[in-house]
Amino acid sequence: MTNPFTSLKRVLIFGWKNFSREIGLSLVSIFVLVVTISLITSLFLIRGLSEEAISEVEDKADMTIDFEGIVSEERIMELEGEISEKFDIDKTDYISREEAKERFVESFGDRPVVMEALDEVGNPFPASLNIKAGDPDTYRAISEFANDSYPELIYGIDFYGRQAVVEGIFSITETLRSAGIIVSSLLALIAVLLVFNTVKLAIYGMKEEIRVMGLVGSSSMFIQGSFVTQGVITGIVSALLSFIVFLVALMLVPYTYMEVNVYKHLLESMPFVLIMQLSVGVILGVVSSVVAARKYLG
Repeated sequence: MTNPFTSLKRVLIFGWKNFSREIGLSLVSIFVLVVTISLITSLFLIRGLSEEAISEVEDKADMTIDFEGIVSEERIMELEGEISEKFDIDKTDYISREEAKERFVESFGDRPVVMEALDEVGNPFPASLNIKAGDPDTYRAISEFANDSYPELIYGIDFYGRQAVVEGIFSITETLRSAGIIVSSLLALIAVLLVFNTVKLAIYGMKEEIRVMGLVGSSSMFIQGSFVTQGVITGIVSALLSFIVFLVALMLVPYTYMEVNVYKHLLESMPFVLIMQLSVGVILGVVSSVVAARKYLG
């Protein structure tokens, strides 16, 4: 009985010979697989970075309701109580007209021209209510409630610009993700067809050798295994090259993106990226090799 380790060794040797025999087609297959794996990896990284960026914006997002100058502090506190009762609020902060002016002076007190202009107009700053909520959608609901219920009290509401940032990031992410999935699928199909044809040509080129192997007692599983090994080698080489591309890209990306630490995100993702790339490469290589071997070895 043949030692299983000896059989495995022979399968690997024959697989490597198959791979190197059609080196031109193997290199083309590797190139397309590298592009496919790299694109799939990019989709994963873009998605993760965008989610972090959205989270950062959402964490810093708040809204400010500015009130007309004639509105009393008591009336503002009543409205604050209604909002806190009606909506899920993390924190509210009342800023009086005097406090708003003090904050302005702290920021621009070293600019004489600005201070002179402020002295001329007095206190132009409205009292305001700063609101922080866990869900960005809550801000829109609060804005609609305040404008519909107390339009005579409201001077202005600031939140729409921040909401647009979050929605813009999400829209771009979804567009990139959808386009990336389509392109990745097409490239994966091309990669499978290329590996399939590489194995098919290898089988045609070894027809006589395969016939002799059958005559001397080699099992069909052993013969098919050598060609599947060829696909595995193609997949592994492609995945490792893709990982090198990933490492090079890591050195070229900006340090931060939307205040998200890109290096930190990418470095934390490296183990998963390597596993994902190896899995994609091996799966594509094996699937195409198995289909070709079964079809042409019969």
